[in-house]
Amino acid sequence: MRYLEWTSALRALATQPSPARKVIVIDEFQYIAKERPSILSELQVLWDEELSRENILLVLCGSAVSFIAKEVLGEKNPLYGRARTIMKVRPLPFQTVAEFVPSYSVDDVFRGYAVLGGIPYFWQGVKPQHSMTENLAANILRSNGFLNDEAQSVLRQEFRDLATYNAILQTIAFGSTSRNEIAQKSLVDTRTLAKYLSVLEDMDLVVKEFPVFAGLGDLGNASRGLYRIADPYVKFWFRFLANNPTLIMTRQEALSEWEATVEPCFADFAAESFEQVCRQYLTRLRFSGKLPFSVTTLGRWWRNGTEIDLVGADHERRHCLVAECKYRNQKVGIKVLRSLQAKCEQLPVAKDAVFYYWIFSRMGFDDVLLDMATRDPYLHLVGMDQLLG
Repeated sequence: MRYLEWTSALRALATQPSPARKVIVIDEFQYIAKERPSILSELQVLWDEELSRENILLVLCGSAVSFIAKEVLGEKNPLYGRARTIMKVRPLPFQTVAEFVPSYSVDDVFRGYAVLGGIPYFWQGVKPQHSMTENLAANILRSNGFLNDEAQSVLRQEFRDLATYNAILQTIAFGSTSRNEIAQKSLVDTRTLAKYLSVLEDMDLVVKEFPVFAGLGDLGNASRGLYRIADPYVKFWFRFLANNPTLIMTRQEALSEWEATVEPCFADFAAESFEQVCRQYLTRLRFSGKLPFSVTTLGRWWRNGTEIDLVGADHERRHCLVAECKYRNQKVGIKVLRSLQAKCEQLPVAKDAVFYYWIFSRMGFDDVLLDMATRDPYLHLVGMDQLLG
């Protein structure tokens, strides 16, 4: 049956006889609301007077984060206060994404994850008859690839001042992380940069991080903290496509462009995602009770030019987990462990703290480090294949 009004259609669905609870899902709700602004008020009246009395679950979904937050959930809007549950759907973790592409090796799955992240939609173009690199090159670098312009398409929906947001995101994608660096390289006035960064944070496009053990003074200081792009695909787009006017039409051209411009930088680009995957691995161990102590905090740590990829500790900081994550094309040796141990001396932990060392490596470990791990219960070595365990 065809209905001329959304309210009539919803009323009909809600009143259909059914012994079970009915679930009504409206996806990309922002398009309806933009086309018919009165739908918010109409839906509020319908919900208050009829739908709330029916045995239904009404789910409104939308990919336009700012629109949903302001126009649907904002205090001044008709539906404010009526949502029983508000949920941000997060990207899927590496372990789950790997199930989408079971025919690929762990290393290839990670290559895909480092570029596509955990958004299922981005993975639909991966065809198992092609290598992961071929898939990525064809889907993103080709001018008619379905992800070639996706980043800009999303941003155009959200922002009017697109040029400024593009400048900020590209600056972060190329490695600027502090507010001063971003202001200098993006040429955005420091007096207005905070507003733009705040909007990007609200939309989950940018994440502001503080080091583990940061105090209230650090967290409350607007100039402290480092910024990174939250979504790997957005980061990849601004790193490799934003300033690339090359018209690429064939799969072979795309693959050649990848080998020339992406592959030489890929290990450096993917290092941040590798760190995130290692963190996911440790988090799984944490929640399954397989770590040697109760970890109450876990994250990056840095101070005065010294950085440790992952640091975890118990509440008293008497037991500490420290990790280095090495995504590079060579085996890791004892030099990495000694460097990690030296950096631990700067951590603000108890004087008698016990350290558990974790080293993650794409290419494995040399014989000296492997032999040491068999004799040292405080040293844990994790290769690429183990990250899905």
